[in-house]
Amino acid sequence: MKMNRRDFVKNTALAGVSIAAAGKLFGQDAPSNTVRLAIMGCHGGGRGLGLMKTAMADKGVEIAAVCDVDSRALATASGVVEKASGKKPRAEADLRKLLDDKNIDGVICAAPDHWHAPAALMAMKAGKAIYVEKPVSHNPREGEILIEAAKKYNAIFQVGTQRRSAPVYHQLAKDIKGLIGEPRFARCWYARRRGPIGNGKAVPVPEWLNWDLWQGPAPRREFLSNIVHYDWHWRWHYGTGESGNNATHTLDVARWLLGVDYPLRVTSGGGRLFYEGDDWEAYDTQTATFEFPGKRFVTWEGHSSLDNNMPYGLGVGVMIYGLGGAILVESDTVCKQYDKQGKEVKKWTSAEATEAYDPTNSVNPTAALDPLHIGKWLSCIRNKSVATAATADVAHKSTLLTHLANIAQRTGETIRLDPATGQLAANSPGKELWARAYEKGWEMTV
Repeated sequence: MKMNRRDFVKNTALAGVSIAAAGKLFGQDAPSNTVRLAIMGCHGGGRGLGLMKTAMADKGVEIAAVCDVDSRALATASGVVEKASGKKPRAEADLRKLLDDKNIDGVICAAPDHWHAPAALMAMKAGKAIYVEKPVSHNPREGEILIEAAKKYNAIFQVGTQRRSAPVYHQLAKDIKGLIGEPRFARCWYARRRGPIGNGKAVPVPEWLNWDLWQGPAPRREFLSNIVHYDWHWRWHYGTGESGNNATHTLDVARWLLGVDYPLRVTSGGGRLFYEGDDWEAYDTQTATFEFPGKRFVTWEGHSSLDNNMPYGLGVGVMIYGLGGAILVESDTVCKQYDKQGKEVKKWTSAEATEAYDPTNSVNPTAALDPLHIGKWLSCIRNKSVATAATADVAHKSTLLTHLANIAQRTGETIRLDPATGQLAANSPGKELWARAYEKGWEMTV
């Protein structure tokens, strides 16, 4: 069915973001060719269902398949697609069964962290475009593998760091030196109240869950009552803690605006300070520091015991300090400029996405940026372009910082890198945490 641009704009507006902005960014890339997608990870409490609905708002997209190890989520997602399109998608618990379908153009992966890199690699090997949620990897070696694979398979790869598609950041990257002089230091933070998760008990696997496929690449462990569907985040076997869960976003922005790649050294302090005795293996409090070449420095503060009790009353933020002042990004549309004396001299709002930040959304406070970010990926699929908004290289460099913070915290040591290669320095601790073991038959090979 042919559709004019006016209808397209009307039908794809979502969550307060004018899709006209996407039209400006992507020229005449209106959906004239159908893109057929498979969605992996459709649970309503996670990112998958929201990303699926965002993609569906583009009338040139067909959700050809849904994939989830939770049969309830699979049925829900299938029903949503059928109701919206009148066409029932293919439904599978196992992603591998979908990758041989030559009619599927791309995969959106919103499964748990330990699945991100393996699923992305499988998709690239199968010739599919891949959109994978952050963190792009469970450990540093996986990120290196993804870079190798994206290059080998000429893959259309994008990670879900939506701020890479926020107009305000693109403008800042161009203007920052003129606004505050040479940028030298970035302070990043995230605060959200998270209570204890208790002590899991070995219980029978629910009839609606394929526990074997849920574990997928991870070596097998028994099912516990407090893992599915969220508290796996705080277990090293499956998750990456609050650092991988949320620092990825703000550290990506800091790295981008400072113009840096790999750090010289990383330290981290904190721990499980506000609760004890439960199964939470990661940290509720963490401060990581990253020193880069060229007199560039970044900190990230994570507070899972607090709620918006952070600088400027913001639960999430990035402050960039330059030789002539500072810039505060207090949401993904609102910025404030300060002079060297700390006086606010300017405040502006991105006109393209005026409601992009929703602090009440615990799953994704920047959901309104999804149409721009997904739109960029879809545009690349239509144009057969690998120049996505957040390539495997960009994704690895930013995600690596979160892994390094965790490695420094877990070892209690200063982690040192070769900033030219992103590899551990010869005398650095942390080698034992650079990669992971996989369940037999699930090893990642390019």
